[in-house]
Amino acid sequence: MEIVPLYQPVKIRTDSKYVIEGLTTYLETWENDGWISIKNANLFKKAAHLLRHRSAKTTMQWVKGHDGNPGNEGSNALAKRGVNKRHPDPLNLEIPEEFEVQGAKLQTLMQATAYKGILERKTHEARNTTEKNLQLTCMAIKRITGEVETNTAIWKNTRKKMIRPIVQQFLYKTIHRTHLIGKYWRHINGYEEREICGMCSETELMSHILTKCKEKTTQTIWRLAKSLWSHRNIPWLEITLGTILGYGSITLYPNRQRRNNQRQQRKMAHKGPTWLLQILLSESAYMI
Repeated sequence: MEIVPLYQPVKIRTDSKYVIEGLTTYLETWENDGWISIKNANLFKKAAHLLRHRSAKTTMQWVKGHDGNPGNEGSNALAKRGVNKRHPDPLNLEIPEEFEVQGAKLQTLMQATAYKGILERKTHEARNTTEKNLQLTCMAIKRITGEVETNTAIWKNTRKKMIRPIVQQFLYKTIHRTHLIGKYWRHINGYEEREICGMCSETELMSHILTKCKEKTTQTIWRLAKSLWSHRNIPWLEITLGTILGYGSITLYPNRQRRNNQRQQRKMAHKGPTWLLQILLSESAYMI
């Protein structure tokens, strides 16, 4: 990559309005609020420092994403390569202490923003069970779409507008494994038998309950869901726990082959079948 000298003008083209507005329109406000609730704040801080350190003019231009622009398509390809790396590249995000604005300005700080800042500083231990479900979901999505999905995107896509809130809540709890099933009952006197499925004599894990249990109702629901799938040119998916939890990140195309031209791929995406699949997966799992 060519390094542009600080005294030469630079024009940055990006398909992210969030980045452009963050480094121009909202930068002063974010700094005054102490960067509270700002996603990728460390990256914005570093970018702001580098831009202010320049002596030449820097301009930014928004370009439409996935529209055949060589630079944009190339950056997307590099981003995907980065996501697939087992170990991320080291990134220097250090900035001088004199540039770092310590804390938020009291004269501009709102009570709601201050409360968010307090919550951000609380430490949250990672839940191993949640991470395992997210990994399971990521592998299922990759097996179907060929794309690697981030945990953030998986969480976001569980809140699809066409999915009822009560179903969204059920799937949220399923990812976190908060349902009182399986080993939860092992040490509760008088209820130990609830750990085991009475039909299959296996531990009542959510993967077993939703997909593998031989109980008549479970198999009937999935059989009916498959019967509602009227798109003969698109095969019905193999139902696994990862498929169910990743329903919002699954996009269907006329065929399963990946295309190099992302613009063509987006145009050929089957929105109707994709929405139907997402509804069938989520509603069927909740019904079970």
